[in-house]
Amino acid sequence: MGSPSGYAVHPWILYLCITLLTCYVVLDLLANHSDLAFPSLLASCSSSLLLPSAGRAVLHNTSIKEPDICQTLQGHLDINLTAFQESHLDLTPKNLATLTKLPEDPWKQMKWVGQAATCRVKGHYIERFDPALNFRRGFALRFASDVEDKTHVLPWLLASRVDLNSRSRRVYLDLGANAFSTSITWFMRMYPVDFTEVHAFEVDAHLLSKPQRGFDQDSNYAGANQWSLMVRQVPGIPAWMLTRIHVYNQFVSDADDVEKKAVNITRFIKEELCLTEQDTVVVKMDIEGSEWPILDRWMRDADMAAIVDELFVEVHYDHRSMRGYHWARFAPTSREKALTLLAQLRLHGFFAHAWP
Repeated sequence: MGSPSGYAVHPWILYLCITLLTCYVVLDLLANHSDLAFPSLLASCSSSLLLPSAGRAVLHNTSIKEPDICQTLQGHLDINLTAFQESHLDLTPKNLATLTKLPEDPWKQMKWVGQAATCRVKGHYIERFDPALNFRRGFALRFASDVEDKTHVLPWLLASRVDLNSRSRRVYLDLGANAFSTSITWFMRMYPVDFTEVHAFEVDAHLLSKPQRGFDQDSNYAGANQWSLMVRQVPGIPAWMLTRIHVYNQFVSDADDVEKKAVNITRFIKEELCLTEQDTVVVKMDIEGSEWPILDRWMRDADMAAIVDELFVEVHYDHRSMRGYHWARFAPTSREKALTLLAQLRLHGFFAHAWP
């Protein structure tokens, strides 16, 4: 007998539909229920893609064979320093005609992010220094209007390669913090570690003070539509984070001096904070020329390279391209000397970046 519509459905079509529906149900169960064997198999297969644990054996990857030059200062300079001093053209309007005749080079003419350095530090890739651009790549190439733009540093953060967040004590030290909305806020928002402690040094108490109020993302949410902002106020620091922040209105120095309100920062790190290589320690240093004796001490102290996981330092120098920012006062320190210091830090095992 024919079907009510006048034709019969072939049994094989029904079998095919049932088979497809069964396959769909099975695949859905496999993909969405973690207690089945398939997801655990995926997890085991992808385990090699996960970030390694926070052990120091991973942080200091000794299995990678580096070129012999990486045991020298020249390897970490990554340029011929003499040639740089004698023949480098600064990016000024006067030299624009010459620069436009240079061969095509995306790293010099297009990339906001620079190349990797020849030598790894702590077994991991790190950015090549940009002395010709005053270590301010985004600003020098006019990608950013902010002379302190930090975009070029982001891809090279050590915490993006190594799990620094699983250690019980995670400390950020801001040496020369300026206003709270500058580097402290940047590190708390952009650095991929939940810091359990923040220690900020700024001698000017009027410049740096801890915020009195935080905010909560849920209470700050205004609801999404095309006519209004997503939040009611500019996001601040949540109240629970404020309890972790410690502000010191003291000079950061290589020696203690009570009268000058100066603190020996090396002693402070080792004896007052009692930090060790088992802790996560990130340091930003911008102390207007006082960095030289401190960093010299750190390079002579093997403990400091082990304690400090990542170092961001603004090295101050005199160069005509920076005199508009009142850097002439750092004479006779040259840009080449600043580059050499940064390379020496890497040679001594510091995962060091030039802070803009």
